[in-house]
Amino acid sequence: MIAVFLLLIQVAFSAAQILSLVLARQLWLADLANFIRPHLLVAGVCLLVLGLIVASRGTRIGGVIAVGTAILPFAWLPVPAPTLEGQAFTLVSANVLNQNRNPAPFLALPDVVAADVLVLQEVTPLWQNALVESELWQHESGRDLRANSDMKVLSRFPILDERLVFADSTDTGGRHAVRLELSVEDRRVVLYAVHPQTPRRPAMWRERQAYLRDLVASIETEPADAAVIVAGDWNTPPWSPFFTDFLVSTGYLTTESRWWPLPTRFSTRFGNITQAGTPIDRVVLSPNVRLVDITIGPRFGSNHLPVIARLSVP
Repeated sequence: MIAVFLLLIQVAFSAAQILSLVLARQLWLADLANFIRPHLLVAGVCLLVLGLIVASRGTRIGGVIAVGTAILPFAWLPVPAPTLEGQAFTLVSANVLNQNRNPAPFLALPDVVAADVLVLQEVTPLWQNALVESELWQHESGRDLRANSDMKVLSRFPILDERLVFADSTDTGGRHAVRLELSVEDRRVVLYAVHPQTPRRPAMWRERQAYLRDLVASIETEPADAAVIVAGDWNTPPWSPFFTDFLVSTGYLTTESRWWPLPTRFSTRFGNITQAGTPIDRVVLSPNVRLVDITIGPRFGSNHLPVIARLSVP
């Protein structure tokens, strides 16, 4: 009886895994499964172990299939940008969490202090004032946080231009990417600061897709030889087909590991266990920007970890 019950669970788990992969573009719940792919892999391994303990041929086969379907999404992760040597500058992207009222721990991080460019999300006036008053960065994006979807860019490089991406779009949940042009060592670099809608509900899921649609449309207008960086809280895990579609449409490369993308967003309700989080904060590069090094920073009072990218421009 136990073997039959376990086998039914293994079959249901495997079927759900396959369906979530096939239907992720059409169904909200199917795409949400991409946020917990590492957790589902752990669950698949547990089902295999239980199948071996029960010592039934059916549960052993069911366990192997459960693990196989859980591993499958990892086989389709996008190829990351190659790591190349070069004269590097540092970009740090972080969602600072709008409930976080203490910027001091963030500003105490050595990688933040040394950063040439900060790309921040969920910035409040308190944070904006603290960042500006630190005088660590000479240049900043506009101070109208609401207009910039609560995003803030600070830079040691001059900011030559700033504009919202398709500000007239009405189906993105009121959010718009911010396109900036920086002068990096006499080279014009385009920076897109991004923070699409979080897909907590089907309507918000569709708003995230509309945001990514506008982002792709804007990037497609960039010259082929443009040096472009896209950084922020994407609210989209690397297993989502919508992120894959973005990379295919633009020809850009992610900087995450192809085999095990490190989590950047975690729950503060369950002990702040960062390893149990999911990877949604990232830096994406055009072919004309090189990756020197990428690391994930420590906790600083937010429910996100900072992404620290060392980049170079030929």
